[in-house]
Amino acid sequence: MSRVCFHCGDPIPAGLDIASELQNEHREFCCFGCQAIAEHICGADLSFYYQRRDNAKGTRLTEDNSSVFDLLLDKDLYNQYVHQGTDGHTIQLSLSGITCSACAWLIEKHLSKQAGILSVHVNLSSAIATITWDPDSISIQQIAKELLYIGYSSQPYLPGEQDALQSKEKKRAIIRLGIAGVGMMQVMMSAIAMYAGDMQGMDDIYRQLLRGISFIFATPVVLYAGLPFYRGALRDLKNRHFTMDLPVSLGILLAYASSVMALYTETGHVYFDSVTMFIFFLLMGRFLETVARSYHLGGQQQASLAAIRVLRDDQLQTIPLQQLIVGDTAIIEPGQTFPVDGILLSDFTSVDESSLTGEYSPVSKKQGANIHAQTVNIDQQAHLQVTEVGQNTKAAAISRITERALSEKPKVAIIADKVAHYFVIAVLITASLTYGFWSWMGEDEAYWIMVSVLVVTCPCALSLATPVALTTVTNALKRAGFLITRGHVIEALATTQHIVFDKTGTLTYGSFSITQVELYDFNYSKEQVLGMISGLEQHSKHPIAKTFQQFAPAKIMNIENLASQGVSGEYQGERFYFGNLALLESIGLPLISSINSSKAQLDLYLATKKQIFAKITLCDALRPEAQSVIASLREQGIRVSLLTGDTRESAQSILDPEWFDDFETRCLPDQKWNWIKAQSGKNTLMIGDGLNDVPALAGATTSLAMGASSDLAKLHADAILLSEHLSTIPTALKAAKNCHKIIKQNLIWAAGYNATLLPLAIAGMIPPWVAAIGMALSSLIVVVNATRLNKL
Repeated sequence: MSRVCFHCGDPIPAGLDIASELQNEHREFCCFGCQAIAEHICGADLSFYYQRRDNAKGTRLTEDNSSVFDLLLDKDLYNQYVHQGTDGHTIQLSLSGITCSACAWLIEKHLSKQAGILSVHVNLSSAIATITWDPDSISIQQIAKELLYIGYSSQPYLPGEQDALQSKEKKRAIIRLGIAGVGMMQVMMSAIAMYAGDMQGMDDIYRQLLRGISFIFATPVVLYAGLPFYRGALRDLKNRHFTMDLPVSLGILLAYASSVMALYTETGHVYFDSVTMFIFFLLMGRFLETVARSYHLGGQQQASLAAIRVLRDDQLQTIPLQQLIVGDTAIIEPGQTFPVDGILLSDFTSVDESSLTGEYSPVSKKQGANIHAQTVNIDQQAHLQVTEVGQNTKAAAISRITERALSEKPKVAIIADKVAHYFVIAVLITASLTYGFWSWMGEDEAYWIMVSVLVVTCPCALSLATPVALTTVTNALKRAGFLITRGHVIEALATTQHIVFDKTGTLTYGSFSITQVELYDFNYSKEQVLGMISGLEQHSKHPIAKTFQQFAPAKIMNIENLASQGVSGEYQGERFYFGNLALLESIGLPLISSINSSKAQLDLYLATKKQIFAKITLCDALRPEAQSVIASLREQGIRVSLLTGDTRESAQSILDPEWFDDFETRCLPDQKWNWIKAQSGKNTLMIGDGLNDVPALAGATTSLAMGASSDLAKLHADAILLSEHLSTIPTALKAAKNCHKIIKQNLIWAAGYNATLLPLAIAGMIPPWVAAIGMALSSLIVVVNATRLNKL
């Protein structure tokens, strides 16, 4: 005889021994999750839960697709869907059955209580859960079972698969909507005939016949088309956390049951027309809402099966994209998207990186350059050595960060989630009191007045007001190259009063550029001098050497690296030296009086042992848009400060102190942090890129790291400027303010709608089908209003 779990009723795998002594009996379980839940229920004196169950086997409210997660036992598939970080494994799951913010709250609450779960965030707009767990304590299969236990089916999700999942859900919704529409029209035809008969006179036999026809067409509408509402209501009752599916289901089933009773007793009224119309408009509202929400999410396309050419063992092969592994050499044709991260083996190509940075100008890539997934090859066939696949690519990391940011809720959304449960309870109480009052007054329509109250008070628009707007603006900013990694960013940017900039790598490029070439011997032109230096530096990996890679190198022989001084090599039979003043002194070359050195810049010299040929001045170049961005921010009334570790001379050689409200130099990392801490009472945005900026980034109200920042800086930042364009910052501030305005508009509309129509519904002035239309339109208006944020 097979053993079954005491808690959920699932079969217990052979060889598994998990048991507890509960209710003075030996109980066996299929997993540690069921054991923990059962012990909690019995320990909290809630054991009557088990006594009231109809049988030992638990019932599922949703389709059991947990077998999909067994596929992740395959290592390759597991690597494709699961990011394996040092702080746990992370997966994104597409959830079915979510109807409002209360569902998201329940999922987060339930999973966070399970042993081994490190974090859970649910994005209500996209129905995607981002879950991080300790694989030594709990498996992804157990997590899926826990979700199924509370009434939500799930499926592993990859960016780009959402369209297919939404298409599947949309087909089901269309079928239900079609059945509800056809049924409603047939029932309405019978209802019109009955109404005409009531005015002109009709025999009871014909009236009863029309009632029977209405019953036949209304039944599939109620039992099949209305199924999503009943599933949600059962889940609510099971978990004792209520959403609007409960009052809606009560309204539908009570109306249907009373109509069936009237049909068989041949007394009273039947309301099959109102019930079918009610269900149709509810389904129509949800369908339009889903279409509108999916429109502005704008996920990336990714084919479920794609082929790619690779070189393996010196042979050209065509394989499925999913079989690409680290170390392969992939061949990408012009116009194709790079599917993985890798290193360019070809000499040269141009790459469209707009999907990651928002920069639409193609970027030149030379041999050895890093290429990222979801970017597009422009110029020519490219050979790519694969370094990262699946969830370890940069594109996948950006997607995870975005979903995490969308899942983290601002204060107003958290408050809305907490009150949703109690709001539904208040709705049920209000509807009951309304029914009691009108029944006491002898009103025949008391029942339908109660149904109208149940429907008109649905807080769907209220729960959508914040998350839909945040999702829209977050995705719009990501397309512009402004990646939000924390949920509070939009709310904070909308009220930012103070922006603090680092200098090197933030207002400047953080790399050397040539500002001056001064010739002392005119036997060589400027182009020849730069070509000689490029040839001398051609094998060096030093940051200075990268400055000269843009020039065609001269043919230099016997190149020698001179530590801390420079390089030397033979050109046309003579040895040339390129380096600093220390190098000139080491070769015994006397300096000439016309040579002046600036502390704010780096001066390097090209010379032989006989003479100096040229002085090359290098400096960290200012980003061209820096001054205009700073001026624009100050015009908006924002205080702008500079915190840099450079000397005042160095900073002033590039930046004018008059551009800033504060100009602080020689700042150590802890000094930057303390300075920002001292700006109490102000909403401060810190923008930096280096290790020395990490404490300040972590200590500011909001922090923004440049796209080329160190990994540690990005880790501690609330947002990342992937585009590297400072002009995106004012755009982000404007978008945040617009989002704040849209959220206010949505909340005012949703609250005003409920506050206006509730008294009318209680007064019996709104029939149920009109209430259903109003609820659907209210939610749709909120969603459509949020889509305006797509344009920055």
